[in-house]
Amino acid sequence: MAETDKRQKAEYDLLKSMAILMVIGIHMMDVVELVPAGDLKAFHLHEVIRNLLLTSNGLFFMISGRFLLERYDGQIGRSYWKRFVKIGIPVLAVSLFYYVYVYGWGWGDLGPHWKTFAKDLLQSHIQGYLWFVYALTGFYLAVPFLARMFAGMGRREKAVLMALTIGYFFVQDVYQIFHLEMALTSYPFYSWVFYCILGYLIDSLELSGGGRRAFLLAGLGAFIVSVWEICFWEKENPALHDYSATMIFMTTAVYLTATVYWKRFADRLSKCISFIGRRSFYIYLMHGLTQSVIAGRLAGYLPDGLKGWGCWLALSLLSFGMALGIGCILELCYRPVSARLLGLRLETRGARI
Repeated sequence: MAETDKRQKAEYDLLKSMAILMVIGIHMMDVVELVPAGDLKAFHLHEVIRNLLLTSNGLFFMISGRFLLERYDGQIGRSYWKRFVKIGIPVLAVSLFYYVYVYGWGWGDLGPHWKTFAKDLLQSHIQGYLWFVYALTGFYLAVPFLARMFAGMGRREKAVLMALTIGYFFVQDVYQIFHLEMALTSYPFYSWVFYCILGYLIDSLELSGGGRRAFLLAGLGAFIVSVWEICFWEKENPALHDYSATMIFMTTAVYLTATVYWKRFADRLSKCISFIGRRSFYIYLMHGLTQSVIAGRLAGYLPDGLKGWGCWLALSLLSFGMALGIGCILELCYRPVSARLLGLRLETRGARI
């Protein structure tokens, strides 16, 4: 597959923008009352929409892995340092902010509580949605070795790897659904790591039009199956929202829709989309703050409280806009620091570091 431009293509920025908006929508479901007590149909609708929005988790892993694997330059230490500067330091800073501001501590109180802070940080107890960064850390460590492995693999080997892995996920689904003892426990890609390599595999296979349509149909079929599971099936699939085969196909279908079929749309709005995509990580880090502000301040001003799908959509967009505003400030402030730490010169306006 040809080397991509230094600047990330617009369709992937579109995908990042979609994914972060979906994440905010999922978390806003905890703020807005969408299921009246005893209303089974409303509950089913809530769960179906939530399951669809949860493809955002896999999409973030796919985008992250796709470019890290392709652009790895063979320098292990440099690769690790770059991830620490771009991801680790912002996460540490935001975690400290939540401890000091959100939990009501004064800056002078941090000293006596630094052990508690360190303990909660290591366990991802500060903000629940930061689990994504912790899950991604293991993949960051593996990138230098996975990149070399994939560089030596042919198209057929990659296709077989993807098919075998999806099949393995399906077998594990069966184990969990029927409460069987999970004996097949040693497959290295049975984790979020598979989503991290999935975007790279999909793109490097250079699928034909028929192949892409097959994945889209598989994603549609998987969505229908998941709706049936939620609404009608008496059994429960514990992996429905993450490690299920249906979620893999749904996520892949969304990935292909945005990167292939919406490419022209992304190109037309490339400046706007790139502006959002460049700050998507900061939006992700800070959307918990905007959500808590919205939940705490707006409920008293609305006559019926925070209820209904219209309210949910409006508040999700509001949270997105607020987090984007904060993200712009954070990105502007941290960009020169990041550049200095990485030993790079600041590039021209609008270019990435």
